[in-house]
Amino acid sequence: MKETKANLKMLTVKDVQEILQIGRNRAYDIFAREDFPAILIGKKYVIEETAFANWLQQRQV
Repeated sequence: MKETKANLKMLTVKDVQEILQIGRNRAYDIFAREDFPAILIGKKYVIEETAFANWLQQRQV
């Protein structure tokens, strides 16, 4: 997890992979979803930690 100057914690594909305990390909599939609030910077996907938590909470049963 990396912190930006604005103190936003950004998660990488690897971070999400570890949090969800899934494989790399599945993590990339999630990042490519239209409803997943990720940002593509160059060739690297990132997602703000709070946005990820909100997205995950919306999917809980």
